[in-house]
Amino acid sequence: MQGEEAFHLKLSAVKDRLENAGIPWVVFAGAAAYCYGSIRHVTDIDILVRGADLKKVKAVLKDVDIEDFDVIGDFEIRTDQGVCGFFMDDEMIERIRWMRLFGVLVPVIPLEDNIVFKAILQRGENQGKHDIEDIAHMVKNERIDLEYLRKRISRNRVAKRVTPLLKSLIPNI
Repeated sequence: MQGEEAFHLKLSAVKDRLENAGIPWVVFAGAAAYCYGSIRHVTDIDILVRGADLKKVKAVLKDVDIEDFDVIGDFEIRTDQGVCGFFMDDEMIERIRWMRLFGVLVPVIPLEDNIVFKAILQRGENQGKHDIEDIAHMVKNERIDLEYLRKRISRNRVAKRVTPLLKSLIPNI
């Protein structure tokens, strides 16, 4: 696990490179959950980009030390209920929130999209992960746009997978 200063320096470099290249990106997963109120420590930083931009991103970041960073484009998540897609699109980009992470102002995935992502995974302590715990903290600390959340669940075609869990954590879903 890195210290905050190392994360600050690396995240600043990543931000500068991606912004200078004009590539849309967001911090998501656990680091975004932390921005939205999760109380656990950040051990890595996940960055989501459009699948079409992934090669360009890797070229732009080729000489930046991004150990403890994962840069991900469009991807499929395999679950016991089948394959669920997760990707960055224009609607997500329009709703990006700018927040501080390790002292760096960064674009953070919309709260509702991060909830959908974590609800697809649904990993808990028995897998050494914190998806369900992160959702509970995000829901407790932030106001959720339920209409947008429902829309994203539908857009990603994951209702069967995520709705039972989210009904237990979010009233009126």
